[in-house]
Amino acid sequence: MKRGGILNPAICSLLAELGHTDELLLVDAAYPLPSDAHVIDLTLTPGIPRLLDVLRAVAEELVIDAIAVPLEIKDHSPRLYQEILKCVGEIDVDEIPFHEFKEQSLDVKGIIRTAEFSPYANVRIVAGSAY
Repeated sequence: MKRGGILNPAICSLLAELGHTDELLLVDAAYPLPSDAHVIDLTLTPGIPRLLDVLRAVAEELVIDAIAVPLEIKDHSPRLYQEILKCVGEIDVDEIPFHEFKEQSLDVKGIIRTAEFSPYANVRIVAGSAY
């Protein structure tokens, strides 16, 4: 048994498969999931788990080069947006209109669906390199 960190075997496997510049999508409960995507669905009840909970756990285990968020999150979920920025630290953050965000996210390596109920609570992560 692992001592800590992410315990979910599917998420551990997905993170281990990510290479430099591969992309991972963390989404809210309402995000339209592509039918052919590799989805890990963590939804339990509204708000459990929250997007920030999952992002924090992923950020502890994955080297992150950059993230992208829907531009609309700044207006519709400003507090969550600020918490996302705190969570990822000093990296590039690309703000993209939601319709473009969805189009650009079609080829991600995997999607983790959370039970977040905040509008536009979606983050696309670009994996970095540990060296």
